[in-house]
Amino acid sequence: MADREKYLGDMDFVKIPYAGLLSKEYARERRTLIDMSKASLELRPGTPEKFMRSTDAVQRDVHVHLEGDADHYGDTSYIAVIDKQHNMVGFEPSLHSGFGTGVVVGDLGFMFTCRGDYYSLTPGEPNALEPGKRPRSTLQSTLVLKDGQPYLLIGSPGADDQIQRTMQTLLNILDFGMNVQQAIEAPRWSTRAFPASPFPHTMYPGDLSVEASIPEVVWKVLTARGHKLRVARDWTLGANAAILLDPRTGVLNAGVDPRTEGYAWAK
Repeated sequence: MADREKYLGDMDFVKIPYAGLLSKEYARERRTLIDMSKASLELRPGTPEKFMRSTDAVQRDVHVHLEGDADHYGDTSYIAVIDKQHNMVGFEPSLHSGFGTGVVVGDLGFMFTCRGDYYSLTPGEPNALEPGKRPRSTLQSTLVLKDGQPYLLIGSPGADDQIQRTMQTLLNILDFGMNVQQAIEAPRWSTRAFPASPFPHTMYPGDLSVEASIPEVVWKVLTARGHKLRVARDWTLGANAAILLDPRTGVLNAGVDPRTEGYAWAK
């Protein structure tokens, strides 16, 4: 998320060092920053350009806002569809917050979103407001391939929380061997320890929420390591949905989150 602040913006306006950001070498370097004994309370962007053929460093400042009350949540829907030919579509229609701007377009019946508040108002930042520039987005419908073939379609509503719960569900499937529904229903965590996408982009260092079904002994260990822990009620940390294509049988396995009014339909 620190690298997001430093690098991510409309590519018509800013250069993003994707090759470095996605390199194994950069991942190894970043991994050394993880201290298993204490929570990180800092925002520490890296320098992925070191691992690219072009060594031109991107000179950008990162500004952390600790004041204000920006939330990390949004008003979005997620839909995943796979047909009998196994064509896959995932999309996330979003107004960003409830009823968007509240401005309806004439008598057409739809309204403007309010995603303009994702812009930074600090000149020079990659997501800074400029004429003709698109704001950064949190939407992240995800298609997972296995051996070059479609394997999993997954996504979530929820602004900055989207990638967190999608990642948790994905790891539950790949690393912990859960089926789709088990992976979605498993107890969740969420953090706001990075700059929020909505203005004023408040960062809450050390913030961590866990659902109450995570054992209390875990709460105590997390608190001892410096996390500013909040215990949320069960079944309250967001929503997720997914469809998994079993490569052996071709059977589709759909899962939906009981935390929301979602449905898994087969026809």
